[in-house]
Amino acid sequence: MNPLVRKELLGLFRLKRVAAIQVLFVAVLGGIVMATWPQQGMLTLSARGQDSLLLSLIFGQLVMLLLLVPGIAAVSITGEKEQNTMEMLYASRLSPMQIVIAKVVSAVSYPVMLLLSGLPFVALLSWRGEMQTDLLVRSYFVLIVSAVFVAIVSVTVSSLAKLSATSLVLTYVVMLVLAGASLVPAAIMIDGQSGELAMALHYIRALSPVAAILSLLRPAITDFSGEIHHNYPIWLVFLPLAGSVILVCLFILIAKLSKPPLSNEGLNPELGADARRSMGRRVMYLIDTKKKRKPFGRFNPLISKEKRTNLLRGGKVMVRIFYTALLLSMGLALMSLSGGAEHEDLLKYVASVLVAFQIGIIALVAPSLTSSTISGEIENGTFETLRLSRLKGGQIFWGKFLPAFQPAVLPILALIPGYGAICYINMGYLTVLYVLIPVIVLSVALCCAIGIACSAFVANTARATVAAYLIVAVLFVLPAAGWWAMQAEVFPGGYKIAFISPLVLALNLLPNSSAQILNLWPQHLMVIGGLFLVTLISARIRLAVLLRRG
Repeated sequence: MNPLVRKELLGLFRLKRVAAIQVLFVAVLGGIVMATWPQQGMLTLSARGQDSLLLSLIFGQLVMLLLLVPGIAAVSITGEKEQNTMEMLYASRLSPMQIVIAKVVSAVSYPVMLLLSGLPFVALLSWRGEMQTDLLVRSYFVLIVSAVFVAIVSVTVSSLAKLSATSLVLTYVVMLVLAGASLVPAAIMIDGQSGELAMALHYIRALSPVAAILSLLRPAITDFSGEIHHNYPIWLVFLPLAGSVILVCLFILIAKLSKPPLSNEGLNPELGADARRSMGRRVMYLIDTKKKRKPFGRFNPLISKEKRTNLLRGGKVMVRIFYTALLLSMGLALMSLSGGAEHEDLLKYVASVLVAFQIGIIALVAPSLTSSTISGEIENGTFETLRLSRLKGGQIFWGKFLPAFQPAVLPILALIPGYGAICYINMGYLTVLYVLIPVIVLSVALCCAIGIACSAFVANTARATVAAYLIVAVLFVLPAAGWWAMQAEVFPGGYKIAFISPLVLALNLLPNSSAQILNLWPQHLMVIGGLFLVTLISARIRLAVLLRRG
């Protein structure tokens, strides 16, 4: 057996967080079964067509794989780089192919372990009275391919990134694009289209494992089956597409790991202090690394230091996220101006996409801006130097926390053109913006507070980032199950849970949405504001303890 495979698997399964994630995985599936179990114990023949346990189990496992797998697989190679053990692997008797195989096997085994732990809940389908063997086999096959797909993409991003924190952010952004953003064009424009445009829109969303699962279990939703436009079902297109992406990622891994890394890999040669800044650098980068620095401010020098040294806050990653959001906003604005005045449904679709993207980018970006602030100092061995400085505990805390808000606001500002176009067409959306702005502001503040709290309690940046993302996912995504249960009439009181999620509440601020959730807007602000204060105070107390004890 490949010794590195054995070492990777033993190291993976001995991690406490892996056991905790598995317990969470099983607990969520158990909650799904309990929420959808009929009171009489079995389904009648007339009710089987409306049963949603199979969809809930398969879809719930897919969502958790998208949330949990990148947290482990995206740090498998960057962790070796940060611990300076990558070169030791190449100095051993292992061949480069053995190293690649070990990393791939380790990444794939983790989601497979999660899927195996969910099999007992799927077995309850036969006892319940609903058992379509062919549909179950196809659904699980798509789910397994999706798990391998997510794991391989995450490992590939890890091989291309330099830091675990950067790898985690990029991996979750890629997952958001593949699983969610690829569904947007068809959701907005496929109704009423025909010919090659409808075919293109249909097959673009085939990149999403979410669409593949829905094409099997709910094919009538937005024509995932392809019957209306005479196309292939999404799941039949997803399988070869996912296989192609997996092969491309494997080729990238082999090419990237075929040679040992250089000690100065990724460093750019100095061009001289008097090098001229090109026009492209001035336009494409909000922060120029070659620009002459100003002296630190007297108010709190740690704020200036954080702005200059944090790679996510002042580097190319945030700038690229800003321009990506700006391009998407401009595209949605053009779509609104071209057909929103004649089609009110199109305008609401665009507004829904814009709001969902707004909350999603906050959940992806904001936690990573603060998740390395304290743990990074501990990892780099500079925390003791920080303790010996003349800065007080409050100055250190706010010097770490406040600089995160400037880059966190950039993606929000990038979406202004989209909101402006919608309000220009329908002035009624101005009222939506008035109530949406406090939700966005509190969401940014809460995500940044969660990041710095995880950084204070977890001494490893990668683990702190994963913990922050999981907590944010619990607050933003899981309450949406209550919204779904309310719409499916499974749990009429689901709005009492759903209103906690900023994503659910923001979507229900739009016209013709749920009045029950909309009426809970003040309570939502109070809950999120209370969570923000509790999280912030916890992080401040923890930092004070660390500064006192070391």
